[in-house]
Amino acid sequence: MFTSLELEQSDGVAVLTLSNPDKRNAMTPELTEEFPRAIETIRNDADVRALVVTNRGSVFCAGGDLRGLEAQLDWTPEQNRRYMGHFYRAYLSILNVDVPVIGALNGHAIGAGLSMALGCDLRFASEGAKLGVTYLTLGLYPGMGTTHLLRQTVGYARAADLIFTGRVVTAAEALEMGLVSRVLASDELLDVSLATAREIAAKPASGMRMAKRALVQEKLTGLEAALDHEATAQMSSFSSPEMRQAIAQLKGR
Repeated sequence: MFTSLELEQSDGVAVLTLSNPDKRNAMTPELTEEFPRAIETIRNDADVRALVVTNRGSVFCAGGDLRGLEAQLDWTPEQNRRYMGHFYRAYLSILNVDVPVIGALNGHAIGAGLSMALGCDLRFASEGAKLGVTYLTLGLYPGMGTTHLLRQTVGYARAADLIFTGRVVTAAEALEMGLVSRVLASDELLDVSLATAREIAAKPASGMRMAKRALVQEKLTGLEAALDHEATAQMSSFSSPEMRQAIAQLKGR
């Protein structure tokens, strides 16, 4: 059913695992097609009362796939604008899950990988994880709702710091700024995340779903406008010499 992820469900808790560690769980075309399908499967399962999103390997998600980004350099601006809108919404479909979502980040969450994690209600990180929105370092305008969701999560000043500098923070600093809510040993992360999800799943379902809808509404308000603006801005980024140079440098590593 899936090649880049795994989906399991037990006792009211669904577990969605990014499972392409050889590519650092990057957002390949395969994952981009499969992720919203998995989310739709979860949404249609009335037995699911909580969701955990996690990963195999040492990287939660490295963000955009380098080969895909390189190919986009030769697309027309309109092709890029349309595709980026589709790409954002594929991963931000996680916001449509009407039960609480825990992101168990067992490793680094970088660029669009962190942007996708911002769609989770709770984020738990492993001690060695590093997190960053590194779009501008690549010469790329921030996308996937980052300018909207990150500001809501950590406030304007910290969002500006992370976006403008592109710096990558440790799990400890991410905890201090509210980017994650718990930091755990790597070998304890999934167990604690599942225990928390089971605790949530044991609560009355109707009240939990209403609370989730109320909390997520703030994220959704204004998001579509932000996504449209980001897609248009990223369209221009792909034709910039700075982005071509940054991708060439990454390929040479």
